[in-house]
Amino acid sequence: MVLLFDIDGTLLQSHGVGRRAVEHSLQAHFGRPFDTQSVPFSGKTDPQIFREILSDPDIAGDLDLDLDVAVRQACEAYARRMHATWDEATVDALPGAVELVEQLGARGEPLGLLTGNLEPMAHLKVGRIGLGEAFAFGAYGSDREARNELPLVALERARGLFERPLAAEDLVLIGDTPRDVEAAQAVGAKSVAVATGRYDMDALNQTGATVVLETLEAFSLDALA
Repeated sequence: MVLLFDIDGTLLQSHGVGRRAVEHSLQAHFGRPFDTQSVPFSGKTDPQIFREILSDPDIAGDLDLDLDVAVRQACEAYARRMHATWDEATVDALPGAVELVEQLGARGEPLGLLTGNLEPMAHLKVGRIGLGEAFAFGAYGSDREARNELPLVALERARGLFERPLAAEDLVLIGDTPRDVEAAQAVGAKSVAVATGRYDMDALNQTGATVVLETLEAFSLDALA
């Protein structure tokens, strides 16, 4: 198995710093405030979030822009803001997350990231909870805007790293939202849904995830065999 971890809501909680950085970067770029509270961020890629905001006239107004260019520029401004403010952010590792990743790594299990974060943001975040060297590779929001396309990106990178034949069914996506489960199902991979983000056990049990957990403290490879 190749174990692919989401970050926000799965490994750590950053208490809204990402949304604040999104709104700040949009205001800095376009010269006026943006209220994004109506846009759910969970389970989405960063480019997808910006596209949804900038294409919603109730939030963005009547902007005269090339949407693809605006999304790219907004992501760049967001990355700059996050790098400038991340050290001051309150960030907490979620229950069992660091211990699990360290234990799996010590066993030699192939570990990667599968996250909607832009790649630089992903490394910045996991580094904050001491896991900066834990993941050999990843698939990121900067690779594909559609999250369901990320598992195959991760698969190709895993094939290049590990000396074994790998197929999509060898992947296990570990995340906290129905979108993580959907991305796994889109390619025939397994999924572990953990109720440490916005979705509780009842909601995650409706997704068809291979395994649903209260926290990563209850994770077991045997349940995925």
